[in-house]
Amino acid sequence: MLADALASGWHSVDDIPLKGEGVFLVLTLSGLVRHARNRRTYRKIRRADGYGPRRLTVNAVDTGNYLGAIAWKWPDV
Repeated sequence: MLADALASGWHSVDDIPLKGEGVFLVLTLSGLVRHARNRRTYRKIRRADGYGPRRLTVNAVDTGNYLGAIAWKWPDV
């Protein structure tokens, strides 16, 4: 799933926007696409393991819940 997303225009979590840089779309570990924003001023990326690929925790815009993002992109306007 991650390889397909990166091939189709998604970005790696290595350069995900930081706190205050706006709202973006994330591809979650479960395969959902949600609007989110970063709550941190730094990137704390979890390494790939038996549970999934490299990921970063972000906050959903609509609910405020934590999401495990594996890829991101700016929303189409």
